[in-house]
Amino acid sequence: MSDGRMGNAAGGWRIGLDLGSTAAKGVLVAPDGTVAERIIDLSRGEPAGTSERLAWELSARNGVKDALVVATGYGRALAGTAARTVTEISCHARGLHAQHPDARSVLDIGGQDAKAIRLGPDGSVEDFSMNDRCAAGTGSFLEMAARRFSLDVGELSAFCGDSAAEEPGEPRIEISSTCVVFAESELVGLAARGADSKAVLRAVHRSIAKRVLFLLRQVKAPEPLYFTGGVAANLALADAIARESGLKVAVADHPQFTGALGAALFARHPPVTLAI
Repeated sequence: MSDGRMGNAAGGWRIGLDLGSTAAKGVLVAPDGTVAERIIDLSRGEPAGTSERLAWELSARNGVKDALVVATGYGRALAGTAARTVTEISCHARGLHAQHPDARSVLDIGGQDAKAIRLGPDGSVEDFSMNDRCAAGTGSFLEMAARRFSLDVGELSAFCGDSAAEEPGEPRIEISSTCVVFAESELVGLAARGADSKAVLRAVHRSIAKRVLFLLRQVKAPEPLYFTGGVAANLALADAIARESGLKVAVADHPQFTGALGAALFARHPPVTLAI
């Protein structure tokens, strides 16, 4: 269910903000529990100003004067418009369960971190594991690889045919470095030796999948497993994760907004009056 009722509609309008390191996402939830609008913008390194701008835009465009604003993500502590902040772990669990009640695991890959979460039948967090110290398993690694081959990060999956598997007769390349800085040097060396660009980029996807496989194993992730976050739109990476883990990987509805939706659904306090 994508735009259906989210349940637990506590009172009036609610705004959920997910202030990530790369992108800021906002979701406006109506009093009846339906999603009225989603919005995304670059984080711009100023979570306070970004949160105010997103909350104002969502409110102004929908004629909302009173709304509860709840923030999550990397910059949540600096969101001055928020009446409450909630961790990304809790928000991704809540947002995913609202859209996919069958979910038992979440894999969220963002610009700077990756998280694996095991869920209970009611959507509660049973266990989680997080990597926020190494960029080799995150979206920033994909961005680096895309730039190296003069591609936009959004073009990577299609360029690879939405698959991490080698084409017939294509040599299998492995990215051995566990550090993104050294991995970039590997990419430079492979390109200099004339390696096929598609084969190299498929290897990049497999490399990221191996990093996040460690997180999935730590939480003993069961199926159904849903992929969330901005990177989830990359079907080649979803394919790589499925191949490495042996799990079926489903992409969540509106995956980049899962955390923001969860934040909005955590609203419980009196609304904040927004000047529009």
